[in-house]
Amino acid sequence: MATDTAPVALSTDEPAPSGRAGSPERAENTAEERITRLFARFIGSGYLCYLLLLIPDITREAAALAPWWTVFALPAVFGPPIAAGLLSFRRQLDPARHAAAASAIGYAAAAFAWPLAWDGTLLTGDQWMSYMPGLAALAAAVACPPVPTLLALVVCLVPVELINYHCRIPELRGVLVPDMMFAMAFCLLYVAAALMAMRTGRLLDRTRAQAHAAAAAAAATTARNVQRARYNALMHDWVMSTLLAAARRTDRAEVRRQAELAIAKLGELEPENVASYPGRALIASLRTAVADVDDTVRVEATVWEGCEDEEYPAEPVRVLGAALAEAVRNSVRHAGPEGQCRVRATLAPGLVEVMVVDDGVGFDLGAIAPHRLGVRVSIIGRLRELPGGAVDVLTAPGKGTTVRMAWRGAS
Repeated sequence: MATDTAPVALSTDEPAPSGRAGSPERAENTAEERITRLFARFIGSGYLCYLLLLIPDITREAAALAPWWTVFALPAVFGPPIAAGLLSFRRQLDPARHAAAASAIGYAAAAFAWPLAWDGTLLTGDQWMSYMPGLAALAAAVACPPVPTLLALVVCLVPVELINYHCRIPELRGVLVPDMMFAMAFCLLYVAAALMAMRTGRLLDRTRAQAHAAAAAAAATTARNVQRARYNALMHDWVMSTLLAAARRTDRAEVRRQAELAIAKLGELEPENVASYPGRALIASLRTAVADVDDTVRVEATVWEGCEDEEYPAEPVRVLGAALAEAVRNSVRHAGPEGQCRVRATLAPGLVEVMVVDDGVGFDLGAIAPHRLGVRVSIIGRLRELPGGAVDVLTAPGKGTTVRMAWRGAS
């Protein structure tokens, strides 16, 4: 184990490349969030197109209305959905959801206020709001559960259909109930599809979370089984052979030497109930984690002065060891035949940093399928759930891969 008393660089401040995943704020959106963003942008774009197309109708209809209604209706109807589309580009989605909910409210308020501003002049065309009640309900679907969304559809559609029936010239009037039912059925198709899409996103997120939890539990069980297997092998290969040598009255010097080796091997084991590790045992644990995967991978260790005897909590050591083993396993499997993997570990006061670097084929982190849990759960997920843990994955096709894992104790 190499010891270096000089300070070393423990983190970098360079801009993250496209293939970097680390702190939670860089985490990918959930399926529900991605669907919400798409719907918010679609709705905002739809309202903007309607606004441009309906300018002639709005201008013509304004002659039969009190001026205050148009001044009130335009921002109430078009402002919130366009704002929802713009807000969907922000990381926090709550403002976009609130704006989407306000879209249905603004539409309904304008529709119910219309008769108060009408001067009695019959319209020679459809009331301009009657073209998009379904879009208002679609906006509600982004932010509300199914029942309030369906209620919003009724509240938005009924008043504009009544306006079309009672306030247009007789030649344009149809049959109220069939027209209203047709409009309701037509809009309901799109609203129901939006509600199902949102529900599918939530189910997908729940399924992924359960799969990640199951994978993490399986990984922990596997780690325990590996530890027990190592313990059993050590008991058989060293302890039992030493006892048999003593029972057979083997040369005392040989028995003593074999016993010392057995004790040294036992010292390398990691008891499951240990509370902390001194620095030297921590490095030995990391070396063992790498050797269990591939004993040809080189491990370089840099230990600050005094850290060989400093105690480190057991949980970060176990989490880092498990994540390190998975990172090395991924590198060995996927770096390619020419890829060389190496591991660098650094111990500093209250800090453990481990880097797995290879010059292999690399990959596109964003293209990893959700069901591929090795990187997302066994490495990134483990470190994110560890208090004080941090992880960065820097990679790109043809550029190799660097996985930086660290734990910093509370200061």
